[in-house]
Order: sequence, then C-alpha cells, then structure tokens
Amino acid sequence: MMNKQEFLNALSDRLQGIPIDDREKSLEYYSEMIDDMQEDGLTEEQAVKAMGSINEIADKIINDMPIEKILKTKVTPKRKLSALEITLIAVGFPIWFPIAISLIAVIFTLYLVLWVLILCIYIVAFSFAVSGIATIIALVMSILDGQALWGLFLFGCGMVLLGLAIPVFIGALKASFGCIHATAYCFKKIKSSLAKRKGGAK
Repeated sequence: MMNKQEFLNALSDRLQGIPIDDREKSLEYYSEMIDDMQEDGLTEEQAVKAMGSINEIADKIINDMPIEKILKTKVTPKRKLSALEITLIAVGFPIWFPIAISLIAVIFTLYLVLWVLILCIYIVAFSFAVSGIATIIALVMSILDGQALWGLFLFGCGMVLLGLAIPVFIGALKASFGCIHATAYCFKKIKSSLAKRKGGAK
C-alpha cells in the first residue's frame, strides 16, 4: 500500500502533461483530502487507498481541463531550442506544415461526411412519414372522386411507408448518439494522450 507521498508523487508523474500550476493545485487538493480522512480516523495508507485509482483520478483531472492548456504545455519547449533545432524546424516547415494541415482536413472531412450520411437517414425517415400522411389525404380525395379502391390501395402503401419511417428514424437517432459518444470518447483519449508522459504511473 502506498503512503501519502508515494501517492502524490505517482499522481504528479501522471500529470506531467498539464500546466504546473494546475498540477500543483490538484496535488494540494488531494493532499488535503488525505489529511481530512486521517483526521476522521483513517490511517495514512487507508486514506490513500480510499482515493481510488491514480489513473482514474488523473483522467478526471485531464478531462475537466480545457484542451488549449494541454496543447500549450505540450508545444512549449522544456528548454531553449538550439540554433540547429530552430533551423531544422524552419527548413522543414514547407514539408511538415502542409502535411499536418492536410491530415486535419481529411479527418474533418470524414467526420463531416459521417454527419451528412446521418442527416440523409433523417431525410429518408421524414420522406417516408410525409408520404404516408399524404396517402391519408389521397384516400379522402379518392373517396370523394368515387375511386375508393384506388384510395385504399394508396392508403395501404402509405401505412407501409409510415411503418418504415419509424425504424429508419430510430436508426438515425442511434447513429447520432453513437457518433456523439464516439466523438466524446476520442476527444478524451486525445486529451489523455497529450497529457500523458512516458514512464508515468500505471
């Protein structure tokens, strides 16, 4: 079992990818929580154990943090760049920058296409529903024109369309929620990867 200092060291190691001020605030917060539990009668090891998984704590801290802060920490050099490194970055800029922009554009386009496909499913469901409702009006008009059999035929077709509209609409809803959840999951994974330092806590 870990003691308080081991717990804080492991948590600090797992949070190396976030700004130092935020990391220190988080460590101070959990340090005070452990102290409070000890005042309530728990031993140091019991209080640390009650905190839960370090990875879960770190993931919560990272997920609650704006990605701009994480990106700023990630791209800020830990040391002053040498003249050679600056030269290599400048010389390679015409190569790596267009590639990075192209990759982002491709990912965004694929994501946009996915939502367009989902929108098309909604449109299909709406079309089925409108067509089904229209056949009810057609039934009334056919009866008034003395073509009841034709009206009944159209009405039957309309009921089929309405029956199809329901599962198609449900499928579109499921696809929408699935896409939203997948987007949130990927976003959390990206933030976690950016804030994760190799050799961190397991």
